[in-house]
Amino acid sequence: MKFIARYRDEETALEVERHGSSYRVKIGDRWIVADLVAAGSLHSVRLDDGRQYSLQHHRDGAMRQITIGASRLDIEIVDPLALRRQGGDDHLGASGIIKAPMPGRIARVMVEKGASVQRGAGLLVLEAMKMENEIPAPADGIVDEIFVTAGDTVESGADLLHLLPA
Repeated sequence: MKFIARYRDEETALEVERHGSSYRVKIGDRWIVADLVAAGSLHSVRLDDGRQYSLQHHRDGAMRQITIGASRLDIEIVDPLALRRQGGDDHLGASGIIKAPMPGRIARVMVEKGASVQRGAGLLVLEAMKMENEIPAPADGIVDEIFVTAGDTVESGADLLHLLPA
């Protein structure tokens, strides 16, 4: 899974994948293999070089509060596949166009033209990196136009469908 970590005014690309019973984590350009044991909010992390750390982790939405010893980090973890509010109160932006967050293949279209949808309802499924990612409606609306069909391959930023505000 790919994420973006925001700490203070900096953004860093993160990638996390299972590696047997461990995790491989890419932070920027560096890969780390780590074993993670959790007991509530207390975690033990052992890195592949043998170093081990105890840390506390608290999650509030996208925000993570991580405490290691006397140091505390407040980090926002952003899933780039999640459609986020891009300004304006309607959540649709000025155009109402829902765009592909990454390249992939349209596995399923879950709505029809003219359908009324509520915020968070699944619109379609985009298969990318061997994972199916449901694209949700960013706001209540009416499906005005669908630009793709199941099986289509799309590039990042491609128009998927158009929602009219409800």
